Amino acid sequence: MEESSQITRAYFKYVLRRYRLQAELSQEQLSGLLGVSRGFYSLLELGRKWPNVDMLIRIASVLGVRPGEILDATVEEAKRDSCRKAS
Repeated sequence: MEESSQITRAYFKYVLRRYRLQAELSQEQLSGLLGVSRGFYSLLELGRKWPNVDMLIRIASVLGVRPGEILDATVEEAKRDSCRKAS
């Protein structure tokens, strides 16, 4: 369980940034829509903070995706990176 948690935390930040950019939102805009400070949101994208379930749901809602889609993308990102490292 600890290993999967570390994987999720290591790759979530990249997925979060990718979804934000696809939505064509700045950190300032997204943090405003979420009702959090830009500093807090920035820490999420830096991987220094981890969203609780409520925040993940809010992020997904603002980005127009399911929370599970973000998590699935995080797992896929980890798999792709693992394949790149194995090559």
